[in-house]
Amino acid sequence: MTTTTAAIDDLAADELARSRWSSRLLGILAQVGQLLAVLVAVSFLTFLLLNALPGSAADARIGPLPNFSPEDRAELRASLSKQLGLDKPLLWQYFIWIRDALSGDFGLTYQGLTVRTVVGDRLSATLELAVTSVVISVIGSVAVSLLAFRTRFRVVRAALQGVTTLLLVMPAFWLGLLLVIVFAAQLNWFPSAGYVPISDGLTENFKVLIMPALTLALPQLALFFRYLNAGLHDTANTSFVTAARARGLSERSIVYRHVLPNGVLPTITVVGLVVGSLISGLVIVESVFSWPGLGLLLVDSVRTKDYNTVAAIVLLTAVTYVVVAFVVDVLYRLIDPRTRRRT
Repeated sequence: MTTTTAAIDDLAADELARSRWSSRLLGILAQVGQLLAVLVAVSFLTFLLLNALPGSAADARIGPLPNFSPEDRAELRASLSKQLGLDKPLLWQYFIWIRDALSGDFGLTYQGLTVRTVVGDRLSATLELAVTSVVISVIGSVAVSLLAFRTRFRVVRAALQGVTTLLLVMPAFWLGLLLVIVFAAQLNWFPSAGYVPISDGLTENFKVLIMPALTLALPQLALFFRYLNAGLHDTANTSFVTAARARGLSERSIVYRHVLPNGVLPTITVVGLVVGSLISGLVIVESVFSWPGLGLLLVDSVRTKDYNTVAAIVLLTAVTYVVVAFVVDVLYRLIDPRTRRRT
């Protein structure tokens, strides 16, 4: 009788485990389906935006070609329009456009270069600046939040909150100009603008990277601090932290083993959203420091009406934002056991 009961319990446990795994798998598949739907919607809106701009897609892909006569240009436009399917319905044009985009073919720039080459050349500089700023802001926000949380001096806590609030509302271009005035013009520590690849030397690269990275990172640090500081204080008032203190654990152990891992969870979503929307800050920062990245390229492309490059950057930015949001959501589910119990 006991053996039969144990076997039934084992079968029930196995069935429950299979049910949970199937539920998690369905949840992941649903998220992937939502991701694909959003990507399709974003690509279609980008295509409509490109299609609504003045001029035709054929003219945008042809570029200036100053040596061509009007007759030659008209003939080339007609041939390229047929090749691109511009004589077909709008939905069919979208399928052709997304097919080319998936293969990296966004046409030619205003100067007659391929968009893929131009964007690829600028992508490394943007990634370098973006990754550096995110690392600085995340590490800095954790350090500042822990300092504000653990300090016994109210004046220190108030000063940190005041400085971060100021950084949060300060315009990025003004912060960049202040850094240039102080560290480039007055102290002459760093160059005011320009770019040096890492391959040309880490020291020279650091000198040109630090000011634009700080300009981008400091407002992010202030934003992360607000969420992380609130998360630490909320977690410190929970019952399991009180129980840890009752067991005689040291305050240092409580902060680093219990308060910080749980208090940082709400900030993860904010970090993901900021990372996904970095292009808005990069446009300003790269313009101030003449940083040859996608932000500066986007500004130049809008100024010269280089629609193919604009569409490529907009689509790349939108896809990055959606994918980062999806990855953050998955990571949040893996880190926080409470979300796994609800699936």
